[in-house]
Amino acid sequence: MGTKAIGDQSTRSERPSLADRFRQAADPSLADLLETFHFDPDRAEIFLNGQRMVLTDNAGLAIMRRELISALGYDRARGVMSRIGYSIGSGDATLALELRKDGTLFEGFTVGPQLHSLKGSVRVVPKIFEADRKTGYFYSEYEWHNSAECHAHLKEIGVGPHPGGWQQVGYASGYSSAFFGRPIIFRELNCVAMGHKHCFLVGKPAEDWDDPDGELRWFRAEGYPDRPARPRKTSVAVKNVDDDALATRPMVGASPGFNVTLHLVDKVAGSEAPVLFLGESGVGKEVFARELHRRSRRADKDLVAVNCAAIPDTLIEAELFGVEKGAYTGADASRPGRFERASGGTLFLDEIGTLSLAAQGKLLRVLQEGEYERVGGTRSIRCDVRTVAATNANLRGDVEAGRFRADLFYRLNTFPIWIPPLRDRRADIPLLANYFLRKFATRHHKRGIGFDDRVIRLFHDYPWPGNIREMENTIERGVILAADGELIGVHHLMMSGDALRPDDGLSHDPLADFIIETSKRPQPLRIGTTLVESGLSHDEVIDQMVRSALDQCGGNQIEAGRMIGMTRNQIAYRIKKLGLRQTG
Repeated sequence: MGTKAIGDQSTRSERPSLADRFRQAADPSLADLLETFHFDPDRAEIFLNGQRMVLTDNAGLAIMRRELISALGYDRARGVMSRIGYSIGSGDATLALELRKDGTLFEGFTVGPQLHSLKGSVRVVPKIFEADRKTGYFYSEYEWHNSAECHAHLKEIGVGPHPGGWQQVGYASGYSSAFFGRPIIFRELNCVAMGHKHCFLVGKPAEDWDDPDGELRWFRAEGYPDRPARPRKTSVAVKNVDDDALATRPMVGASPGFNVTLHLVDKVAGSEAPVLFLGESGVGKEVFARELHRRSRRADKDLVAVNCAAIPDTLIEAELFGVEKGAYTGADASRPGRFERASGGTLFLDEIGTLSLAAQGKLLRVLQEGEYERVGGTRSIRCDVRTVAATNANLRGDVEAGRFRADLFYRLNTFPIWIPPLRDRRADIPLLANYFLRKFATRHHKRGIGFDDRVIRLFHDYPWPGNIREMENTIERGVILAADGELIGVHHLMMSGDALRPDDGLSHDPLADFIIETSKRPQPLRIGTTLVESGLSHDEVIDQMVRSALDQCGGNQIEAGRMIGMTRNQIAYRIKKLGLRQTG
């Protein structure tokens, strides 16, 4: 059966007319990928797609799998391998989006399967490929032949009821999710490790599977899905929280950084230790703090959040500890503070690095003594609160500079958790982008919108200085500006009131700056085509490279070698062969 690539449909039942179909007789050429391959035994280096590769024997993979299962158990070992594959696949999608951006959707997507084959992992044979960017539709079927991972599993574990392509399925899911900018799940339905002749897998969006969590759980933090959340009673504090706020979002992510953070949250949740969340503004510190509370023994009580930066220093004591009637002018009634309202639960102190030294001293006393008094009161109130804090400041540096009390820092820093910025969590980008797209399409009553290819590439390349909060605002802007049935393009993201100010003509939007800068970069040359058309032999091409590198490096052989990936001996050989004058 040949590969079917279908271009314009929204559901499997709404099949396009015959004119909308075409049959792909063979996969695209590997020439562009082979150009990225570099092998230099003198330097013990192998590169593919700019990434260093290592040759290993398949027996080593089989032994590693056996040891992982022995050390972690079957399910956790599978989760580790699946997450590794997911992250690698997500990274490879960036190359695919750029490498064949002028080709068909099928040609661009096939970069992933071809890279998998070039690495010696498995021969991927596409059977059905149906996809449409505009509608978000995706369905594919692939056969795997000669899978190194599945044969390694078969050798060590033997024939069993479950498939063995853990890392490969993770790769396919991560690659597809990043490529299309939405969660896509592949499932291996047939496998040589189950006794089948070859492996067979199906891929489609997560929401189209009956039980997507059956696969999604492998991409989450180790052990995390196995622990049910503690029951929670409905409370006034929870009901009054804005459901659209950053803090109340569901946990969305699959990157190693996300999984490590979530794993640490899970480990500390059952204790009573203070937790300090660290990270840049917008990474979701309050989201993780609320998840920590949800997993804690205090989950049936309230989590009370305090934004320390939003409270004037003159009011911080009253806000934290409460006020007795008549304590000061205007105090017409007694009212509890945040500590009192959080009794039995969790107090979340956000942006704690902004507290004044005086406020820090008052907070420290409560944490040390376990009791406090209301402003204007004389009665001590016992404090039964778990403290969780967050900051984007460098508290250690602030301690050294005298801006933050060392004793308070060490009291809060019992269990610090660093949340990586979004630029270091690339595998989370398609999942978050899809979540925000659906959220804002529903809120603003938009139908049939998605992201075009350039926006998906932009999301992967952009460093996101504002992190998840910036992504949320950016996508909402695009949803508002896009019409029903329209793909969100770069121009939708640029149309911001602050992007280009007429008064100075300069950009004041980091995303706009990035778009403008990248648009000025020269497009990559089609080197392979140029070389073939030149008529030069392989040896003559290398000679030309050496001449050019020596010219640019002023004849320095070591620098020339570094420039083109050759050793000094190799450069010296070419100099002698070409009869060039040696200068260094």
